[in-house]
Amino acid sequence: MKKFILLLLTVFLLTGCGTGGYVVKIGNDKIGRGEYMVYLKEQKKSFEQQGGTDIWQADFDGVSAEEVAKQNAVNSILMVKTAVKEAPSLNIEVTEEDKASIEEQTDSLMTEFTPEELEALDLDRDEIYSIMEEGVIQQKVYSYVTDSYVVNEEEFEEYLNHYYEENKSLFMDYRIKEIFLQADAAGTANADKIHAAYDKISKGADFDSVMSEVAPKGNKESFILDPSLYTEDTLDKIYALKKGQCTLAEDADGYHIFKVMDIKDKGNDLKEQIRADYINEKKQEIYQAQNDSWAGDTDVTRNDTVWNEIHIQ
Repeated sequence: MKKFILLLLTVFLLTGCGTGGYVVKIGNDKIGRGEYMVYLKEQKKSFEQQGGTDIWQADFDGVSAEEVAKQNAVNSILMVKTAVKEAPSLNIEVTEEDKASIEEQTDSLMTEFTPEELEALDLDRDEIYSIMEEGVIQQKVYSYVTDSYVVNEEEFEEYLNHYYEENKSLFMDYRIKEIFLQADAAGTANADKIHAAYDKISKGADFDSVMSEVAPKGNKESFILDPSLYTEDTLDKIYALKKGQCTLAEDADGYHIFKVMDIKDKGNDLKEQIRADYINEKKQEIYQAQNDSWAGDTDVTRNDTVWNEIHIQ
């Protein structure tokens, strides 16, 4: 959920934002409403990218999505402030090239605010520049800490194999045929029919011929498996098959006999993306551990008067 470079497009106003003062105090740093809202905006975008605008109706273990996002913003600020504090000891500085980039980012961001928004959030150009500059420093610290990471290939292969087993539909296209009978109701014996049909197929009977007998109106054409249409138990049975093999499955809708006609690998692009995501995840774990070590027992105190006025719109 955390990002290390702030990508800021718009800003939203507080509900009841008239109260002054800081939002949270991190060590000796008092984080004003403007700076805090920049981080909260990033959380808003992140939440909605993953769960849509309806995400704000959800809760996480009894805590509202809004409150989780607000706390995540505090965590992100703590991470940035900690990195900025450590940067001098790592000989990390803002270069002239960095400054030019920060100026451009600041100019771009300023165009996204109306004068009324800037006033309501107590933001000016100098503060926006400072926020962007700290984001750049934090990214440089992140790179310093994680650039030496080397993938443990054995661990990655284990991770990839597990990921593959959990997400076979992402890696493979299964082309199947299906014989389907609805669940038994009064006066039917579809369970008996489907088991008898499966027994015939298991003994070598032609799949299409058996379908014509027990489900003459069924679709005899093969089709690409859509995982969203079947239960996990049914999918597990299909994924366990090799080309040409059949299986019998039952769910709330009825009874199915599946035959796998073909299995096609979707290629290595997905595997490369999984590798990149794996590396990014490992780097973030390394960086989080280092950042936590640096932060130690840094005191974080909320100003509840201001905190309770902040809402995501």
